[in-house]
Amino acid sequence: MPTLSSEETPVTESSVVTVEPTSDQPTVVFHTLTVAEVSALLETDAATGLTAAEAARRLEEHGANVLRESDRSPAWKLLLRQFEDFMIWVLMGAALLAGLQGEWVDTIAIATILILNAVLGFAQEYRAEQALAALKQLAAPTARVVRGGIETSIPATELVPGDVVVLEAGDQIPADGRLAEAAALNIMESALTGESQPVRKTTGPVADPNAALGDRVGMVFAGTAVAVGRGRVIITATARDTQVGKIADLLAEQDDEGTPLQRELQRVGKRIALIVLVIAALIFAEQLATVFVGTGDTLSEAFSDPVFRAGFTSALLLAVSLAVAAIPEGLPAVVTIALSLGVRRMAEHNAIVRRLTAVETLGSTTFICSDKTGTLTRNEMTVRRAVVGFDRIAIEADWGIEPADRAPNPADLSMLLEMAAANNDARPSSEGGFIGDPTETALLEVARQLSPGHLRPRRVGEVPFDSERKRMTTIHDRDGVRIAFVKGGADVVLALCTHASIRGEVVPLDDAGREQLRSANEDLASSGYRTLAFATRLLGEQDTAEDESIERDLTYIGILGLVDPPRTEVAGALAECRRAGIKVAMVTGDHALTARAIAIQIGLLAEDAPATAVITGTELALMSDEELCARAEDVSVYARVNPEDKIRIVSALKADGEVVAMTGDGVNDAPALKRADIGIAMGNIGTDVAREASDMVLADDNFATIVEAVGEGRTVFDNLQKVILFLLSCNMSEVLVVFVTAIFVAFFPEHGLLALLPLQLLWINLVTDGPPALALGVDPADPHVMDRNPRNSAEPILSGPRMTEVVWQGVVMTAAALTATFLAGPLLGSGDAAENTMLFTILVFSQKLHAFNYRSARGTVFSMESLKNRWLLLAFVATVALQVSVVHWTPMQSLFKTTALSGQEWMFVVGSSLLSLLLMDLVKLAVERRRDEREMPDRAAVTK
Repeated sequence: MPTLSSEETPVTESSVVTVEPTSDQPTVVFHTLTVAEVSALLETDAATGLTAAEAARRLEEHGANVLRESDRSPAWKLLLRQFEDFMIWVLMGAALLAGLQGEWVDTIAIATILILNAVLGFAQEYRAEQALAALKQLAAPTARVVRGGIETSIPATELVPGDVVVLEAGDQIPADGRLAEAAALNIMESALTGESQPVRKTTGPVADPNAALGDRVGMVFAGTAVAVGRGRVIITATARDTQVGKIADLLAEQDDEGTPLQRELQRVGKRIALIVLVIAALIFAEQLATVFVGTGDTLSEAFSDPVFRAGFTSALLLAVSLAVAAIPEGLPAVVTIALSLGVRRMAEHNAIVRRLTAVETLGSTTFICSDKTGTLTRNEMTVRRAVVGFDRIAIEADWGIEPADRAPNPADLSMLLEMAAANNDARPSSEGGFIGDPTETALLEVARQLSPGHLRPRRVGEVPFDSERKRMTTIHDRDGVRIAFVKGGADVVLALCTHASIRGEVVPLDDAGREQLRSANEDLASSGYRTLAFATRLLGEQDTAEDESIERDLTYIGILGLVDPPRTEVAGALAECRRAGIKVAMVTGDHALTARAIAIQIGLLAEDAPATAVITGTELALMSDEELCARAEDVSVYARVNPEDKIRIVSALKADGEVVAMTGDGVNDAPALKRADIGIAMGNIGTDVAREASDMVLADDNFATIVEAVGEGRTVFDNLQKVILFLLSCNMSEVLVVFVTAIFVAFFPEHGLLALLPLQLLWINLVTDGPPALALGVDPADPHVMDRNPRNSAEPILSGPRMTEVVWQGVVMTAAALTATFLAGPLLGSGDAAENTMLFTILVFSQKLHAFNYRSARGTVFSMESLKNRWLLLAFVATVALQVSVVHWTPMQSLFKTTALSGQEWMFVVGSSLLSLLLMDLVKLAVERRRDEREMPDRAAVTK
């Protein structure tokens, strides 16, 4: 028997069998086969099913009907993975060395940071692995199967290819299968295809082997559900061979590539760590060499010399000090907290972020692939157009009527509304709405709004809808008179009409009138409306058969146009995307004509947009990856797509250097959500699978919320960039202070200037630098944040100009601190302890004042703009108070090896700190002026 993995696209001319690249056995394209061919191929009988013995044999052969679980790392491996970072290794080494030297406070402080980061990373990774677990929940717990001619209920896990399953309304489809019987069967496939409308199923084959999943009307798929009707299906694929199983495999194959911020922080960490190691090694070697030469011993004798051992310990402690000074220990915690605050702000605007780094990724987004239903549209079918007789009208949102030419005849409109409500299987709900097919509930709603109090005549018979007939007829008793109401596709219904009700008068319908109505219907369809035509006929005593024989000599009444209306705020959000340099593409399972019409309505496409701006899933299947990459930038609408198509679209855009945000709600979206730089799931209509695979969930399913989140993401990145540059420039000053004082003491040992201790450096990095950095992380948003193009995610935060900025700012703070300290002895008579305390305190104050330089990228720090961040002001006051306590409170003096400063010494501290702020401000203004002069010719050229 051939491989039973259902619905692969063939590569040969045969519509029956094709060959999968991963298998030597032929794979069947079941939707192209008749029921008899499927039964013969699977060696089963649609009436009696398999025998119990054969079912047991096949279960042994194919395995249980459960999705394959990917190999998951145990919890201890996930935890250890959090330490696989070069910067983390350096910090671990620094903690170890500090412990060996007896500096237990330093060791505990660094270890606490490492453990905190590991716990946060572990929690994020553990949560991210829940997507496949959610997929498993799609499996129906039981299935009603026919075996040996007897209908019985079995666990769905025991289904095998060839089983015959009975379906009724409300049932969940347990596996993929080919329909053998279908009676008014409608399947909700939105979780798999993205279409909001139930799909009417038939038993006939579909000739096109490349048909999209939504067009394979003779097939049913695992994970979908029966909306109405009943049927009998021959199972063709179970477990991982189903469409849902293939999506599970695709989801398992998608690797987390890391966000731009994660990749950038890794680059920054490696650079810092390498610089630290080089400088620390040089200093350690220099110090050790000095001690070794001073002893005059051989190397083997040196280690037994107490002087050498003391020097070795001192050199090692200095190396640890450099590591502590150079590495911004507080950076991971500050970044995490800043992102968390961004998450909180976004949650207040209905954007729930599941991964912290997704906040920044949104700010880097250059391309948004958006689902249509519920995101760009409201996900509710509504009647908005009508043709009553020949008169066209628009139905407004407040249920007012706006005639195109003249008002419709009231009697004809009343009749049309009566038919819409009567030829309808939906029913009122206890909550005041309606229950049933979305199209039929929309018909009931328009009838209720425009004809309140109207009663639905009693139904006495019907001819059910059939996809081949494309119409439905109901028979009603109106005061003893039987009347037929016919609803269906305009072409079908008009072909059955011989008369038309025109402004209250029934007249013959000639070819000219029929063509006029078809033209009106085509206008509605090309504008994205789903149309239904209505016709009627009074039945005589001879019309007793409830079959197609009564659908003749009909009188046309009108046409209703339904649409899932666009969200009113989407057009403005798309315009904001254009201003922000973000491209948008609609990716939907709907038909190309409908998708194009909606895209034009919301402003995504111009009315004269070329046909190449819209691509269908069938066209995608015929394109190579290279061809798709070449065209992806210029495509605005992808219609009738399959799960594999969405991954190809995202991959093509990423290959072009785009940072891609992908929205989705169905199971079919999950692999693409995980493949995208940021996956965005719907909170209201989304499946658990999509939500688990996503980075962010929209509580209101609104595209405009995404755009707001992008603005928030840009603000977060701007602030994080300020934080990183601020902390690195501060650490640069600390490294230079440690380096210069070490060299100075080596050449002038009689001076006795004390270098900064590791604990003092940790205090600067974590306690006094942390609060100002956090305050910069919540800086108010730039009002023009969405008026610029997305940042280039490939451009590093530590670019050449920014690295230069970090260095010169560190040099200025170092020069101010050391100059004041060196002058304090001769001018004030300060001792070694006071000089060390002054050096320590000047660095603290200089760095706190330096934070105000990053309030704005341009302009002087001495302006009211610097005072707009109240959290920065509070952080400044708090850290100054803490430093004063370190200098003057006895317990803190003992811990940090400080001493109280005199009034004159405090004047030196404050004066040198302000001087460094002034010098940095002057340099910044000079750099800005040179940059403006360089950009001036470019601006003039653009203006010209």
